[in-house]
Amino acid sequence: MKRREFLTTAGAAALALTLDSTYANGQPVPASASPLQPPINAESATSTYVILGVPLRAGSLYPGNENDAQAYRDADLVKQLNHAGRSAVDAGNLPIPSYLPHHSVPPIRSWPAPRIVWDLLSEHLTGILKQPGQTPLLIGCDCSVVVGTAQALSKVTSNDIHVLYIDGDCDDAAPISSRSQSAASCAVWFLTHDSPFWNGPPLKPSQVSFVGWTTPSQSPETGIRSTSLADLRRIGIRQSAQQVLAAIPPSAAILLHLDIDVFRASDLTPIYFPHEEGLSLEEGKELLGILLQDPRIRHIEISEYAALRDVGQNSVHQLVQILVDKLPPSKPQATSPC
Repeated sequence: MKRREFLTTAGAAALALTLDSTYANGQPVPASASPLQPPINAESATSTYVILGVPLRAGSLYPGNENDAQAYRDADLVKQLNHAGRSAVDAGNLPIPSYLPHHSVPPIRSWPAPRIVWDLLSEHLTGILKQPGQTPLLIGCDCSVVVGTAQALSKVTSNDIHVLYIDGDCDDAAPISSRSQSAASCAVWFLTHDSPFWNGPPLKPSQVSFVGWTTPSQSPETGIRSTSLADLRRIGIRQSAQQVLAAIPPSAAILLHLDIDVFRASDLTPIYFPHEEGLSLEEGKELLGILLQDPRIRHIEISEYAALRDVGQNSVHQLVQILVDKLPPSKPQATSPC
């Protein structure tokens, strides 16, 4: 079999072989059996954050972050959101097969494991996104999941989406046959290129914005709109955030991707790939306080939290508090007259 044919079919083949295996630990809630149906009394319906854990390490470089979503639950994420007027439900963990390949064969480490998860995640999220007033909020994931989440959001919006990629890195390395790279480090390259690694459709560079990076793009020729950490500080956090949002088409559904390595390591210790330079917690709060208020946001994901480094879980409590403070309160949904 030719390499391209393998890359195109391996994900689907492996998925078919492993769907009947035991799921990873968690509380899987298949989309077809989701309890998150719109209430019968539509007048009382509110916008709801659907918390979903993604227990995956195959898209990352190092093991050990398979159950990082549990730390958010231990910090009472759902309880605190609801107490603060942000309607939230815990949808458990994405049901991922208990066995996925792990290897360092070029070009993508552990392939086709990332593709298997993207396809599962895309199918699961599509069911949630089709329900009125549901905003998925992913926790415990690596950066590669943005491929699956973008695919799901594209399906329900006819590809009218925009990815706000808030990250200390641009994650746009091109796959090369001579070197094994994590799927996370190539995530934005996958998103913006037609390739056998995923079903697509690929996004145009104008459908992605980099925000907060300190490590420059590895594919600058792509031409993605970019606001570095230096730009944020030079222009000002508030004005920069407003400019980023103003450049997004009014009709676009926004996918907000937050890799916590956009924060400097001295402010948050459990970062998967820490950066000495990054946003301070206060700068990050200001940035997110503006971006998260945009009503076009349809999906949120928080990636690269490493629970094993969070002694005492102090940092996850800080992250939970940021969400509690900066997510917009739930509002009653508008209903059509009978």
